[in-house]
Amino acid sequence: MTRWQWARVGVRHEPTGFIGRKAELEAVRESVSRSRVVTLTGPGGVGKTRIALRAAHQLGAEFPDGVAIAELSGLRDAELLPNTVASAVGLPEVAAQQPMDQLLDHFAGKRALLVLDTCEHLVDAVAVFADILVHGSAGLVLLLTSRQPVALPGEFVLPVEPLPEPGAEASESTNDAVALLVARAQAACPSFTLSDDNRAEVVALCRRVDCMPLAIELAAVRLRTLSLEQILRRLDDRFQLLTGARSAQTRHQALRTTIEWSHDLCSPQEQQLWSRLSVFAGGFTLAAVEEVCAGGDLDGFDVIDLLLGLMDKSVVQRVNGVDEDRYRLLDALREFGAERLARDGTTAVYARRHLEFFLQMADQADRQWMGDQQTQWSERLAADLDNFRVALEHAIADPQDEAALRLVNGLSGLWQGKSRLTEARRWLDRAIAAAAEPTFEQGKALWSASYYGLLQADPAVTETVRRLRAVAEHLQDEFLRARASTAEAYEQLLWVDTRAALKQYEPVRAALAATGDRFTLIISYPQTAAGYNAVGDPHRALQEVEAGLRELESIPQERWARNHLLSMKVLCLCAMGELDAGRDLGRSILPSIVEQGETMCVAAVTEYLSWAACGNGEHDQAATLLGASVTLWRKVGALLWGAPGLIRRHTDVENALMIDLGADRFTQAYARGTGLSMPELLQTVAPASAAPPPPAPPVEDRGPLGALTERERQVAHLITEGLTNRQIAERLVISKRTADAHVEHILAKLGFNSRTQVATMIATHKQD
Repeated sequence: MTRWQWARVGVRHEPTGFIGRKAELEAVRESVSRSRVVTLTGPGGVGKTRIALRAAHQLGAEFPDGVAIAELSGLRDAELLPNTVASAVGLPEVAAQQPMDQLLDHFAGKRALLVLDTCEHLVDAVAVFADILVHGSAGLVLLLTSRQPVALPGEFVLPVEPLPEPGAEASESTNDAVALLVARAQAACPSFTLSDDNRAEVVALCRRVDCMPLAIELAAVRLRTLSLEQILRRLDDRFQLLTGARSAQTRHQALRTTIEWSHDLCSPQEQQLWSRLSVFAGGFTLAAVEEVCAGGDLDGFDVIDLLLGLMDKSVVQRVNGVDEDRYRLLDALREFGAERLARDGTTAVYARRHLEFFLQMADQADRQWMGDQQTQWSERLAADLDNFRVALEHAIADPQDEAALRLVNGLSGLWQGKSRLTEARRWLDRAIAAAAEPTFEQGKALWSASYYGLLQADPAVTETVRRLRAVAEHLQDEFLRARASTAEAYEQLLWVDTRAALKQYEPVRAALAATGDRFTLIISYPQTAAGYNAVGDPHRALQEVEAGLRELESIPQERWARNHLLSMKVLCLCAMGELDAGRDLGRSILPSIVEQGETMCVAAVTEYLSWAACGNGEHDQAATLLGASVTLWRKVGALLWGAPGLIRRHTDVENALMIDLGADRFTQAYARGTGLSMPELLQTVAPASAAPPPPAPPVEDRGPLGALTERERQVAHLITEGLTNRQIAERLVISKRTADAHVEHILAKLGFNSRTQVATMIATHKQD
């Protein structure tokens, strides 16, 4: 059975039924058995992505180590290619190790399939990237989609042709182009059927657009308002106007002609919105559309209604989001919109509005991330990673208002919650370098760069810590001074004098409390807990953990800091000889940590569980877990953060296991651990037959609101506070029209016709 162990939020699934392409799918299957780089080529809209996605699912059984899909259409910066692929594969970005090296380590010895979708705009970078991966792994196969070959030695190029041209008597069962048109026509107009009366027009329409799948879909959706004869006549007029001779049409021109025709059939306002939507990368929400695209020529128009109109015309697609629907433009349609926006001379205007929206979103996330909505915020930010990257590029290019610093500072929930510290440090370095003078925002960025570098045990961060202190003193800012002191204490704890550093934390915490810096205050506790354990004082370390947990009592659903503290508690219990208690706690928290992607915590808990197993005489399991932990530590940086006292304990356990098991048996168990997947690690730590299921993370009792999305539940609770729609919009930083829409959806889903009914129902549920 294939282990689908890699996942990415927002991976695009097939939105409509897959039709035909049996020969192409068989060609892909045959090609990947003979070549390690297979590229599907062809013009936009010919169906390369659909074929690659379907082939990837069908080929799962042939790749026992997994299949991953990395979508590159929203990626603009080639330097982030390894980061993007590592994220799609499921690798964390918390190590000093470069993402390329992580990928090479991960794929070494694996029989796996990696799909890189939409490579043409990064073809040179993809060529280098693919060449390194292929030469650095023995069993990895790459399946690429691109409008041109990548030109790698050994690359097997599979040109994707349009669907077969239908004959005069073609039907759904004999021709894929006809089958596609009929299927999409019935989706647009359920009463549509293929008959002898309209067969000639259906065949002519397929031929007219060169049987290009996207062109067929764009034309078919017009059957809501036009007849087949009207569609054909308008297409004929369009072709003659643009090219004069039908025989001169290339397939790309056929698609572009269909797109232009579809564009002309949109209202002027829909055309404007189509152009403005092109500034988004990857996808967007209703709130983003309203804030970025409204106004100007659309002043007075409801952009949500216009968006729905573009959806009806198959220009915009709906995709699943975290707590609300998301939308996207197909690549060919986004490119067309971007050309129109540039022609209007308004690209810079809407790029700036795009930046302002995502800056506002990052600011709100920064304020709320250390709270009960932490997990949701991490997912929301991750869903818009491509948009944040685009916004950061715009902001760095024009650093006058410190937007780049504010944006990268505000994304701590993305960088930490999704373990993207390496990418964070890259953006921080660029934003800091673009800042002309020392400012408060620059100081915050230097703190983040210092903290992330220290988490990754990167000695080069020492200079960043010095710069942070210099900026804090230059500005005479107490907030930055407290953070600089924290960074200096952490630096000394890791690399200089642990005992001396521990004495610094008491005044540091007083300064943090005085400036209201709750986040930095809380994260100081796992630092000192690690320090006290390193110097052999686990009882004091446990006091530090408990103090940190008390700080989190008011935010019971916070998980990131709590995971770090609880992993330290496992260490404390094991170090105090309470092996069973440490084992039970480690088993209970590890699934939550794995789910959140906290690889550093996973490494630590696995290490401590190895020590507990060794102490309990479970030597084979201890050696297996030790091998697993060392592999995980390599992904995040230094073994046990380079703390000498903890490393000595690791060495003692390793030596004891070597003596008790013997060299051969120890080596076998240790090697078994180095190859464990995350599901296998969880099963090794707590076999299903031997341990109760881990407790689920606390979640809000949704009660009668279970049918609502996360955002709609927020709105429903604000209704009970007596807030008007405008006040709700201000509280959630959305437009009033979006708030109106949420309230309408709530009433419809609950079967109510007034806001009072919503408030009464929630109040009654709370009393029960």
